[in-house]
Amino acid sequence: MDIKKGQEAEAKAEAKEFPSGLVIICGLILVATLLTYIIPGGEYVRQEVNGRLLVDPSSFSLGKSNPASLMDVFSAIPQGFQATSWICFLILIVGGAFNVISETGAIQAGLNSLLKKSKGQDIYFIPIIVLLFSITPTLMGTVDAYLAFVPLGVMLARSMGLDALVGIAITVCAGSAGLASGITNPFNIGVAQGLVGLPVFSAMWMRIVAYIGFNASVSFWTVKYAIKVKKDKRNSWIYDVEMKAGTDNEVMNTDFTLNHKLVLLTILAGMGFIIYNSLTGGDFKNGIPAIFLMMIVVVGAIMKYSPNEVFRKFGKGAQGVVGGVLVVGFAKSIALILDNSGAIDTIIHASVQMLNGASGILTAQIMYLIGHIGNFFIISDSGLTTILVPILSPISDMAGITQQTMCLAVTLGGALGNMIMPTSPLTSGAIAMAGIDYRVYMKFAIRVFLTNSALAAILVAIAAIINLGPF
Repeated sequence: MDIKKGQEAEAKAEAKEFPSGLVIICGLILVATLLTYIIPGGEYVRQEVNGRLLVDPSSFSLGKSNPASLMDVFSAIPQGFQATSWICFLILIVGGAFNVISETGAIQAGLNSLLKKSKGQDIYFIPIIVLLFSITPTLMGTVDAYLAFVPLGVMLARSMGLDALVGIAITVCAGSAGLASGITNPFNIGVAQGLVGLPVFSAMWMRIVAYIGFNASVSFWTVKYAIKVKKDKRNSWIYDVEMKAGTDNEVMNTDFTLNHKLVLLTILAGMGFIIYNSLTGGDFKNGIPAIFLMMIVVVGAIMKYSPNEVFRKFGKGAQGVVGGVLVVGFAKSIALILDNSGAIDTIIHASVQMLNGASGILTAQIMYLIGHIGNFFIISDSGLTTILVPILSPISDMAGITQQTMCLAVTLGGALGNMIMPTSPLTSGAIAMAGIDYRVYMKFAIRVFLTNSALAAILVAIAAIINLGPF
């Protein structure tokens, strides 16, 4: 009887579960299909200029509608994977490479070494910790794997006489800030720029500014809260949690070996070469995955892994990002369904008419807001970007906004909310591990989110004013 009740309770819990990103995107595919029966077909004349197909704003005309048939809908999904094949390949390679690197323990050992040196030091050491926890997400776009670092961050915070909320701030908030800034994040800015033909990771200086600003925001709010807790533990917003946790919070004793140092140097060299390749206009579609593959070969040699062991770890990491690959392919099918029916040009024309007379700055801000709204429903950066960019790209051309500005607006708006979304695996997993109520975490994180959102809006406006390029 108890077993039956338990199964019923589990079934009810699954029924209440928030739909996954793939489920939401399938719902959007259905919506897109229905729109092809409602929205009349239309067409803009597109002209090739400097190797790019640009829309002639005055050439729109209504044409014959071509509503999507059942076969059209299901055919659009494999077509979506074909259209985004190199992006899907990049996601698999980066996911596999990160797991090989992560399982060496080099990142953990390096952080442990730093934590032991920082123990007992002043809380103003926190900005350095925030910076370190945000580096990997901004360079490699991996943040969900940061769940492994949450216990480390909590131990560090408590060893400094602070609480678990500080530990969550220096891992989750810092990691999310790094992800959103996306200096060389292949999952958001890499996807967006690739879809419109921009050199991948171009206009890096603007994202570096965002990275510095977002980290400053996380550090400011964390230090401000930490000062109160340091002054009196009873000022902690999770004082009851800390009392239950006790005082056994020693930082793990893991040796930072020569091999670990060589692995970290390999990562730095690899990322440096990726940046160089991007700045010099190299073959990013083949070059960037190739660099990650070379990194895992070097790391495997340093750690004396057998070939089987290297590819077992690589396969495990690639398996972990298959969900992201599926989201990208399915998401692309939405644009294909609308495009093949002729509805997408009609949607673009209606959007341009509504924005008629609006300044470039206002249009860019609207695109930024659209990214925020989309982020609420779709946590996957690559999936959201794949949906929005094909629709907003021609609108930005006709509104006189550069493609680079549009990409910046979409990626910033589409990633900043990850740190506060209860549907984010990192956020929900981290607060569960630390035993913190979501409302308490939200009370802290909303300050970081609003500050970073305001800073991002300013950067998007600047990008619109200076016509951030190359185009």
